[in-house]
Amino acid sequence: MTKVSVFGQEAEQEKKKKPIEFVKYLNGDEVEQCPSPPSDYENLVLLEKNYYCIGFDLMWAHNDSPNDGTLYLGHWNDGVV
Repeated sequence: MTKVSVFGQEAEQEKKKKPIEFVKYLNGDEVEQCPSPPSDYENLVLLEKNYYCIGFDLMWAHNDSPNDGTLYLGHWNDGVV
């Protein structure tokens, strides 16, 4: 990681980032409460912020194969796990 400094300026404290939150997931034709945290997946993709203006972001989570994943509704926040 590259550290950037400005001569004569005090170092700023690093702001803690808000992690991604899963709230609900698509299970067949049903939307259910979230069974697992984002850290259970190797790949997280933000598909759309504020999906259909419902207050949730739409995310795709998968491990090895993108064809075998889960759609989640939740909050992308700062995009960290």
